[in-house]
Amino acid sequence: MSAKLKLFSVVFILAVFLTGFLTPPPPPASNTTTLIVMKVGDVWKVVDATDSTNTKIKVKKKDTIVWKVEGTEAVFQFPQQLFDAVDSSDNLTDGYTKTVKNGHKLKLKIRSDAASGTYEYAVFCTTGGVFAKGGSPPKIVVE
Repeated sequence: MSAKLKLFSVVFILAVFLTGFLTPPPPPASNTTTLIVMKVGDVWKVVDATDSTNTKIKVKKKDTIVWKVEGTEAVFQFPQQLFDAVDSSDNLTDGYTKTVKNGHKLKLKIRSDAASGTYEYAVFCTTGGVFAKGGSPPKIVVE
């Protein structure tokens, strides 16, 4: 094997080897939590889709929350600009409110600059003209 071919082979192998180590790791995957706005008995509630007794939701920055609205039109009101819309159809009016029709979803991602803490929000259900409960009012804990 010629010296040039050996040198090329060594450089090529070294480049391939180092590329794997110098490439930045992929960003951590965000988690998705799904909540449902629904009537439980005679009370409108915001509940965890996997555990209807869980009303205090814990999330991390950049996690996604999906609210499914069932049986009513719902008006969401958040206390501050805590979220980024996942899709342009999910943009919040002035960063605080959103009306979601019966059978539709709202997908929001916790902002990367959100402060840790507990955030209360309101969900007004137009059917019956009442606010949904979920820890009364519903809460999101950003860790």
